Amino acid sequence: MSPSGSERRPRPAVRDRARPPTDRPLSPGSTLLVDLDGVVADQLPVLCDYLREAYGFDGGPADVDEWSYEVPGADTHIGTVITELMDERPEWFFGGMDPVPGAPDALAALQEEYRVEIATHRLPETHDVSRAWLDEHDVPYDAFHEEVPANKGALPGEALVDDYHGNVANAVDAGKVGVLMRQPYSDPSVCGDAHIVESWDDVTELLL
Repeated sequence: MSPSGSERRPRPAVRDRARPPTDRPLSPGSTLLVDLDGVVADQLPVLCDYLREAYGFDGGPADVDEWSYEVPGADTHIGTVITELMDERPEWFFGGMDPVPGAPDALAALQEEYRVEIATHRLPETHDVSRAWLDEHDVPYDAFHEEVPANKGALPGEALVDDYHGNVANAVDAGKVGVLMRQPYSDPSVCGDAHIVESWDDVTELLL
């Protein structure tokens, strides 16, 4: 059990091993830290719905192309909006997200070889909502970190899958295997030796 996580029973794997462990960047039995938003939960469609409702935003997910994206016609940026939604409407915001395509099955397959731990910078008081969403969508994991430092590289574990280039860069600097799940706002250029992936199929091809 992770010192900062809560345990749950793994779901049986659904994928056979694709190649020998010696050919992978991560050893079997390693701990794989996994972010939620932009990695397991598809946050941009729900976020854009809110931006249309609140600010008359006429764009789509592909238009949110910077981590500090300035919302057109509003004196705010995307990080402030997300924080407000987490604080004021977490059930609507988090509960309305769909899983990123392939995430549940990929994590089930990865559990055959690795320990999967959820590590999100969502507000700790919203973690019950997050765990309920994971259960509702049958997303398997072994532990959920209750407290996550600003520097995710400081968490115990051997690898991190995240959509924020800063988190992945910190993980690489800490000696972890960094996997950047590319989103419109991701900047692979700051991630050093990280692996850049476009989908969960890419993650399983890399690690299994």
